[in-house]
Amino acid sequence: MSDQKSGTPRTGPILTVLLIGAIAAILNQTVLNVALPTLSKEFGVETSTSQWLITLYMLVSGVFIPVTAFLMARFTTRQLFFTSMITFSIGTIICGATPNFTMLLLGRVVQAIGAGIVMPLLINVVFRLFPIEKRGAAMGIVGVAIMFAPAVGPTLSGLLITQLSWRYVFFAVLPFSLVALIVSFFILKNVSEPIQAKLDILSVITSTIGFGGILYGFGVAGKLGWGSIPVLGSIVVGLISLVLFVIRQLKIEEPLIDLRIFKSLEYTLSIVISFFVNGVIYSAMILLPTYLQSSRGMSALESGLFLLPGSIVMAIMSPIAGRLFDKHGMKWIGITGVTILVITTAMYTNLSYTTGVVLMIVIYMVRSFGVTFLTMPLMTAGLNSLRPVLQGHGTAMQNTLQSISGAIGTAVMTTIMATQTKLFITTEVAKAGPVDPASEQFREISGNGLVHGINMSFVTATIFAIIGLISMIVLAVAIDKKKKRIQAVETVKSI
Repeated sequence: MSDQKSGTPRTGPILTVLLIGAIAAILNQTVLNVALPTLSKEFGVETSTSQWLITLYMLVSGVFIPVTAFLMARFTTRQLFFTSMITFSIGTIICGATPNFTMLLLGRVVQAIGAGIVMPLLINVVFRLFPIEKRGAAMGIVGVAIMFAPAVGPTLSGLLITQLSWRYVFFAVLPFSLVALIVSFFILKNVSEPIQAKLDILSVITSTIGFGGILYGFGVAGKLGWGSIPVLGSIVVGLISLVLFVIRQLKIEEPLIDLRIFKSLEYTLSIVISFFVNGVIYSAMILLPTYLQSSRGMSALESGLFLLPGSIVMAIMSPIAGRLFDKHGMKWIGITGVTILVITTAMYTNLSYTTGVVLMIVIYMVRSFGVTFLTMPLMTAGLNSLRPVLQGHGTAMQNTLQSISGAIGTAVMTTIMATQTKLFITTEVAKAGPVDPASEQFREISGNGLVHGINMSFVTATIFAIIGLISMIVLAVAIDKKKKRIQAVETVKSI
């Protein structure tokens, strides 16, 4: 494939074509949530088996992302983007035309390999193309794809399945990757020169087992139970492998992920805050549809439409939040965003059968408004604090931990929901005396139990958000101290 010499790149066209590819990859992560029941019926498999279409995609993406720092150093922008879009498109075609479930799983793996490079590459290109005073606005535009596409996915999937066929869930994504591939051939420029980086195979093995084990363990904990051998075993093996991975990175000259990124307090705190915030965000995307479908009788399409107004708010506000970040920095927009997240998450802790749906939509819209002040600004603030040579490593770590925080947040919240639901039902049945499982009374108790479980999950999510708020205040203090040190140095120089 042809490569192109880097010159003075035009930022707008390059950012646009990369965003189209990113939308394809991100949209692909969420379109299957609604389609799983249909796919289970189509191929005659259990729901727990069809869930592997999502779990396997998450695993492959998660273990592939740490390698992106090496790939971005070793290969050109065009080479990586062409390869990712071609691979993703092939995987999408396999999924859409598959004759059986095994081939569908294979297609998802191929998709995940292609998609794993897109977001780290996009963010790395933004930091190469834009000066520090304009990165917030650029990352705000990137945020439109990151935040809007996942929420649109379930709605789009529901419409396609209802009106056409489950195969169009995949074929609808394909035009994005093909357009990105064709257009990029003409306008995408290389933004950096490749170097002869070395890939440490032992680092790849330990990171794959480490991150993969943790992602798998937390990903299936809700179904298998926290005490099951597969869950405990995979998490323990994953943690041991990560310890070995860290030791290895500290010893070799060319680490897979340079851990010097954590010497920056701003970067480390941004990672901590993002970890808890992402856990809260991802868990709500599971809990709210569960409540709306199971307790309020909505269809999958209707529950997807419930999330749409919030997605529109995020799409509008993300570029604005980016510009505010460039002008005012992270301190006050960060504190404002986490405070809104704490309050609106707490407002979901007292749901009932009579909670107004319109009120819930308004709360979700306000919540989405706050989220736009956190996701991309936090990522930008963390990476801005790193030297350019470390930003590729910082991007790889951010994207890896984003996958892990989403898996952990979802697993924790769904487990609390399940255990609290079971506890509520057991307690209420004991109070009521002998209850026929087929009776209306038992169905009412079970329904109330699920609502109680969801409320308790939101209580936990609120605690996560409060931890994020405390960490944000610490980050704000660190930013103030850094500014004072810089001002003191400049004052001394001017004397």
